[in-house]
Amino acid sequence: MRVRRTFAVLSTVVPLVLTAAACSDSSAGQVVGTRGSTFTQSIDNPNQAAGACRTFTSPGVDRVTNNTGVDIWLHKGPNCTDPAGRAKLYLPATLTASTTDTPGLWQSFSTEGWPPPVPPNDSALE
Repeated sequence: MRVRRTFAVLSTVVPLVLTAAACSDSSAGQVVGTRGSTFTQSIDNPNQAAGACRTFTSPGVDRVTNNTGVDIWLHKGPNCTDPAGRAKLYLPATLTASTTDTPGLWQSFSTEGWPPPVPPNDSALE
């Protein structure tokens, strides 16, 4: 039985495209922080660039749900810093963490993963 060339090419290319799309590191989604039952803050599509930091509204949050495709680090200090004796917490994608076992509120978070391959508008590349 003879197979048409177009069908053979599509049978090879389509699975490769679907695989590449499924393996992309995407920070699309939301990081949702709450403080008690009265405060909720949603941060949509957090930046995944190396060193990118997002801040929760002061004084911070006591529960964080990571509804993105990337892992994040939760920090007890502003600007992704950590006060002495208060370590950052690793929160994988699609999970939730609370401060039940640790003192203080989370004030910021940074994404974990690969930075973009080339920084946009990088003058060092010229």
